[in-house]
Amino acid sequence: MTRTAHKYGRRAPTRRPSLAFARMFTRKVPEHPPAEDYLAAMKGGWNMLGNDTAGDCVAVTWANVRRLVTAASGDERYPGQDAVWKVYATQNPDFDPHGSADTNGPGSSADNGMDIQTLLERLVLEGGPDGAKPLAFARVDPTSPDEVKAALAIFGFVWTGVVVQKANEAEFAAEKPWDYHRNSPDAGGHSVITGGYGPPGPGPLGGDERFITWAEETSFTDAYWGRNTDEAWVVVWREHLQHPAFLEGVDLDTLAADYTALTGRRFPSVTPA
Repeated sequence: MTRTAHKYGRRAPTRRPSLAFARMFTRKVPEHPPAEDYLAAMKGGWNMLGNDTAGDCVAVTWANVRRLVTAASGDERYPGQDAVWKVYATQNPDFDPHGSADTNGPGSSADNGMDIQTLLERLVLEGGPDGAKPLAFARVDPTSPDEVKAALAIFGFVWTGVVVQKANEAEFAAEKPWDYHRNSPDAGGHSVITGGYGPPGPGPLGGDERFITWAEETSFTDAYWGRNTDEAWVVVWREHLQHPAFLEGVDLDTLAADYTALTGRRFPSVTPA
């Protein structure tokens, strides 16, 4: 199968202080099946949202996360291309999606990618172009299989930053899982939404982890995840406060206290449904 052109665009992580998912996790993993694919439940497929021409993968991940979270609450809302360009402009103010590489369009120096944590910090303070403002976000340790599996069970997704290898491009075109290849050069930093896992397997995370990239669903092997995933996040939206899995798995008191200790601000006053 020939798949469409694609770009990357995730900048190297800033590693600023952040909340830790491990601190707010109650150690109660909600009931969940041995294999789950939250992504496949979305009807109508996924949208490219500009990542075939520009390095806007972080902004695209924001849109995909919003779609998944709102669908789980029963009111699916999928931000469109204009909203994604507005998110991209927060770190690329001179970028013009209608320009060219010779001016300030795709492929130019104005098309400079994004940092995930910087976007999450801005969203918490100002919200996104869809009007939704997350309550908080927290770092998941990608080297901890238990943390990753718990985050997927509680939130239904993990916002994931990876390093793509050239060999993975061929695997994507062949509709094969992305594996780690010792001698393959890096192709670029990438941001994706991970939202499922396969049947139990021999690796520490079990079966392959399902994710969306370039409007298609595919998966990581455990070897890839262990070598090429260098950041992972969960984002707390108001919709989560209506979800039993979140209320079982997250200690809201600890979350609020850690939020205040980190930011100096009071955690937003919210009442779970």
